[in-house]
This record gives sequence, structure tokens and C-alpha cells, in this order.
Amino acid sequence: MDEGMNKKWKWIASFLLCTGVLIGNFLHETGRISIDVKKIVYSSEDLTFMRNVLREIFDKKAHDTIAVSSEPINQELLTFVQVKPYFKGYLFTYEESVPLIAIDHGLVVYTGYSKDTGKTISVYYEDDTTVTYGNVDSFSLLPYTSIERGGTIGKKEPGDLYIQVEKDGNILNLEETLLWMKEHMRP
Repeated sequence: MDEGMNKKWKWIASFLLCTGVLIGNFLHETGRISIDVKKIVYSSEDLTFMRNVLREIFDKKAHDTIAVSSEPINQELLTFVQVKPYFKGYLFTYEESVPLIAIDHGLVVYTGYSKDTGKTISVYYEDDTTVTYGNVDSFSLLPYTSIERGGTIGKKEPGDLYIQVEKDGNILNLEETLLWMKEHMRP
């Protein structure tokens, strides 16, 4: 199947899925069905399930991909001078400004202000990892904005940056967080 036809099928499937959700929601609100479609569609587990099903249907086959070495992403995050536990994650101290760069394709799931972590942004990546950056000086993304690998998430001026990494539903400890950072932000 050529690329143009493949894109058409993706759009058709997306349209049908969206239509199905809207019809299901309407039928629930009018009392014709008892299943609350909003609860199914708005939970993160079900969104992950739907995304994985669609990925299996539409992803290119493994023989269509070419393995290439990836360039380092966000290697500046490894230049911290101190780390200490804080809240549910860790405070990394930086002596220079640090850009926050997406390590993979993902979705911004939270932007806002928290009393514990100040100006905060959380990004959910396709490998079921959520990274939360706190005490950020600036960011320009809104929630539910998709981001590509290498895209700018925000910026941290010199000082403490809060980082919390959650992988497969578990918050990583310090050793696991540092290992994760080294794997994804190769210097």
C-alpha cells in the first residue's frame, strides 16, 4: 500500500473512532446504553491501550525501518553539581542555564504551578514514561500538546531543577533516575 493510501486509512480509522466515541457518549447521556464512554476514553490506561492498538494496526513493519545511531538529547541535564531528594523526585542543582528537550515523541500532560515544585511541566513519552520538571523558569507548551523528539519543552536558569521520572507506573528512586538519565541523555 502506498504512503498516500495509508494516510487516508489512518484518517478514516481516526474519524470512525472519534465518531464512535461521540455516538457512545450521546447514547449514554440519553440513557440508551449504560456504559459511560467518557470514563473509558478519559482514563490514561485506556488511552494508552487505544494508542497501542492503533500503533499495531498502522505502524510500519520492522523491516521497513532503518537503524541509525541517535544523537544525544538533553545532555546538559547531566551537568548538575548536586542532587538531593525532594517531594516525590529530586532537586538537581545547575550552575548554568539548562534547556529542557524532549527525549522522544510524547505528550505534555500538565503545565502549571504547584506549591511543592513551582512552575511545573509533565511530559508523557511513548515508552510509558512520564517526566515531571519543576522549578522551571519558562515553558511555552500547553497541556495535551504533542512534542517531537528534540523539541524544546522549557528552560531552567541556574539553580535547582526538580525532576521526577515515572516508568510503567512506578516512580524511580535516585539510582534508577540517574541511570535513566544516562541512558536517555548520553553525553
